[in-house]
Amino acid sequence: MNLPADWTHIIAADMPVNSDWTFARELSRQSGLLFDVVSADGRAHVPRWRRIIIYVTMALRLICHHRRMIHLVCWQQFFGLVYASLCHLFCVHKRTHLVVMGFIYRPKQGLVGRIYRWWVKNTLNSGYIDHALVYSQHEVEHYARLLGVSASLFRFVPLGIESENVEGSSDQGYWFSTGKSNRDYDFLIDALAGTSHRLVIACDTLPQPAAANVMVHHHAFGPDMLQLMSAAHGVLIALDDKHVSSGQLVMLQAMMLSKPLIITRSSAITDYAENEVNALIIDKVPADLLAAIDRLNTDTKLYRRLCATAKQRFNERHTIAALAHSVALHLPN
Repeated sequence: MNLPADWTHIIAADMPVNSDWTFARELSRQSGLLFDVVSADGRAHVPRWRRIIIYVTMALRLICHHRRMIHLVCWQQFFGLVYASLCHLFCVHKRTHLVVMGFIYRPKQGLVGRIYRWWVKNTLNSGYIDHALVYSQHEVEHYARLLGVSASLFRFVPLGIESENVEGSSDQGYWFSTGKSNRDYDFLIDALAGTSHRLVIACDTLPQPAAANVMVHHHAFGPDMLQLMSAAHGVLIALDDKHVSSGQLVMLQAMMLSKPLIITRSSAITDYAENEVNALIIDKVPADLLAAIDRLNTDTKLYRRLCATAKQRFNERHTIAALAHSVALHLPN
């Protein structure tokens, strides 16, 4: 875990970064505050039991310095939720303006689900969280209703990501899909199985299907995943629950690489994708998916227009600097 020299303005990140990280640098510049970074690797590839230990360890570390912290921005939502929960449990005097980024709540089943909902609701209502930032406008009212909390806790900010260049980008003719959360790969596989279209999927939890034209990569993360995406003809995103926020990161990565998108209709993507402008948005019907693929395979003008507009919108709205600007607006000076 990285330890800053000054605990006044802190970003808690779940990946190995430091104060030279672009987001930290941009947030400092745009807010006029000097942010330090505390980081511990709690990303999805880390086993769940270890992630829980990391969340608690990070929260305890932050509580030890709460008297000095004026601002705390939690890049990983559970760093912020566990911190707020422990502050509430230990009756810590609130001194810190706490912003939780990328808030997502997915209901769980049974007793575990009831306990989890109770914990999230009580943590949000504890008074220690000033803003929970969400990446789609739909989520503001959705989470307020689902959890029975004030909608004023949630603020929409458009997601932004680091700009990356992939060497040797090409078009090898296949369609690409990736992501683990809230994906409907069965829909994509069933729709494309037995067709002439090749589908490549990067997902470590998806078994290799019987379809000969579908290939699943189980160990393609980070640069390896972007390399696969950069060689695709286009990117497909099929979401399972259309009310759950997901898919935006992959969408922005495709836009960054100037790849056309075909996306199933969802509340989570309306703030990022505009039909016939930077993506084709379809109902989750096999015939609609195949028709959209055929359009992009045959209509060169449409294909090029979607690619160009996607790249333009990424540069204008969804860089890491744009995200830092949005977050800075929620920090009192």
